[in-house]
Amino acid sequence: MSEYASKVNVMKEEFGWDIPYESVPLPSRGVLYNPDSTLYNAETLQIKAMTAQEEDILTSPAFIKEGSTIDNLIKSCLVDKTIDPLDLTIGDRNALMISIRITGYGSDYNMTHSCQYCNRQNKIVAQLSELGIKRMTAAPIEQGKNLFSFVLPVTKKTVQYKLQTCRDEKEAEITNKRMKALGVNVDNTVTSYLQNTIVSVDGITDKNKLTHFIKNMPARDSRVLRLHMQENEPGIDMSWEYQCDGCKTNNDIKLPITTEFFWPST
Repeated sequence: MSEYASKVNVMKEEFGWDIPYESVPLPSRGVLYNPDSTLYNAETLQIKAMTAQEEDILTSPAFIKEGSTIDNLIKSCLVDKTIDPLDLTIGDRNALMISIRITGYGSDYNMTHSCQYCNRQNKIVAQLSELGIKRMTAAPIEQGKNLFSFVLPVTKKTVQYKLQTCRDEKEAEITNKRMKALGVNVDNTVTSYLQNTIVSVDGITDKNKLTHFIKNMPARDSRVLRLHMQENEPGIDMSWEYQCDGCKTNNDIKLPITTEFFWPST
């Protein structure tokens, strides 16, 4: 009997309460994962609701220090314990993260935002349950492969790129920390982003050659490619609209992930 099933049985049989669980739709629909993975073609993943045990994870100094709080939280809430959260794409991870937050603290997300028209500070209560799913706008070159193709508008080169996984993000963070410790400036976010996502250019896969191309590619190629990749990346649409209390103008914003997300004050 799994640990999860054991806890469910004790709560139900001894205390008359079932630990809720739900199915979370994956924005990628699982088409980007290796066919050997349980994530392959998975339309949804099951999670259990947050409990006091998950609050321990959120406040763990060790997890906070190593930057693994969210990964451990997701691992704890996933019903299928064979899944490694680091294998998830960023968009799928965010979908799980938002659903887990809703199960623990509800859909209300309190924040303050400065009106872009009159600068008045507005207290906003966004509803996380109303956020939409953002699907891919392009198909991978092959189902079961996290690989896409795009022709650059200026150089006409064919670029193959991947969508970042949580593991890619973690490795980039580790690399940046090491570089900073050596006194190397790592604030080149545009080229770093492209280096972490571009797999080949016209069939060339040598990393040194790709780095040279990325640093010297025309700005229009860089911008159009980045916009394409961002538009194609599946995830949760964090757009929210509110009316300013002062000037009554509608503001369209992207919801930031603040401390209120997992540590709500109310």
